[in-house]
Amino acid sequence: MFELEIINADIVTSTQSYRGCVSIQGGKIAAISETPLRQAKQTIDAAGLTLVPGMIDQHVHFMDPANTEREDFIHGSSGAAVAGVTTVIEHTHSQPVQSVGGFDERIRYLSNRSLTDFGLAAHVFPGDIGKLKPLWERGAILFKMFTCTTHGVPALNNDQLFRAFAEIASFGGCCMLHCEDDSITAGNEERLKAAERCDHGVIPEWRSATAEEVAVNNVAFMARLTGVTATIAHVSHPLIVELIMRERAQGAKLFGEFCPQYLFLNEDIVREKGPFAKFTPPARSTDLAQGLLGLVNNGSIQLLASDHAPSTAEQKRTGTIWECHFGLPGVDTTFPMMLNLVSQGLISLQRVVQMYSETPAKVLGLYPRKGCIAVGADADLVLVDRNKKWTVNNEQILSKAGWTPFHGTDVVGKAQMTLVRGRLVAENGKIVAQPGIGQSVSRV
Repeated sequence: MFELEIINADIVTSTQSYRGCVSIQGGKIAAISETPLRQAKQTIDAAGLTLVPGMIDQHVHFMDPANTEREDFIHGSSGAAVAGVTTVIEHTHSQPVQSVGGFDERIRYLSNRSLTDFGLAAHVFPGDIGKLKPLWERGAILFKMFTCTTHGVPALNNDQLFRAFAEIASFGGCCMLHCEDDSITAGNEERLKAAERCDHGVIPEWRSATAEEVAVNNVAFMARLTGVTATIAHVSHPLIVELIMRERAQGAKLFGEFCPQYLFLNEDIVREKGPFAKFTPPARSTDLAQGLLGLVNNGSIQLLASDHAPSTAEQKRTGTIWECHFGLPGVDTTFPMMLNLVSQGLISLQRVVQMYSETPAKVLGLYPRKGCIAVGADADLVLVDRNKKWTVNNEQILSKAGWTPFHGTDVVGKAQMTLVRGRLVAENGKIVAQPGIGQSVSRV
């Protein structure tokens, strides 16, 4: 006797679409059948709905425990679960994980605070190089590094990056890079402030496309030379993808991460909305944004994530454009915005599942426990109404931010039920479970 059976579902994976039933026992997928087995204590009739594996958002900043006035794990993971995300990877900057002791302390602290499963990224500061293997062995999911000083995290210069890459490659680890050249962004800032610029247009001029391109060029080349597995975070325009693909063609274990804000926002919106469109690297031109979608569809960009980095509206209004926080809320809206593209025929649902579930699981070492619908996998599952018409609005955002840059957007497609290891955590836009259901994840 199974605990739960989901019957009459249209099942979509990265490679297949078929009608079937999924039986769940002990938090795992125990059977997949064409017709109901009728051997479960509880049944969900999914007629008219699509069943997909839970999304894995590899790039969120839930701020907990240091900056909980901006976000915390309860609110952030609630927004994730309602949107169809079942696993998140946390990158808190304000109190980063840099030691085994810090890692253990954070896992203990979060043990009763998450609605989704979660992993922790460890940050690499210059003084951490040479001490990374114990953190990897303890369970850090990836190492996060910056090429420019941002969010209080110090930049690593090329020598430091190369040594960190070689060290991480030596024990088979993986890393993620925020790529903007420190000297170029610093020079831009100095010149703009000397000109007494405080208009919203300083954002794309300060965090320029050139700064991103130079940093990615260096990082991608060094990744190939050292053999490290690395992801370029939040790719903002097509030339970055070209640089990644150049090194991949030479054997680099390199991946590109795409975020919806680079498709749906642009420089004009940045200049109009200022603090509420301040994130970095910033949105580029509309033409460059449109070019990204083709690269997403042809496989040149491998990963999808939110880079959820929220601030409340009041915090966004505090100080000048130089002083207000970087970052946007996004975990509540990433999957819905992509589902809307699916409804418009601009991307396939299989491709979204591949980018936002399967490939993150593979790159992070969580596959096949996560990121797939297969016997033996965790029963992280989402039932989607692909025909649901609704409007994104600020009142629906469960993140502490309480707002979204996509407020007022009409979309088609919505997660209706989210299960984490077979347990229903969200239904019809509401949380129906208690924090603590989410557990820390480890590599397979």
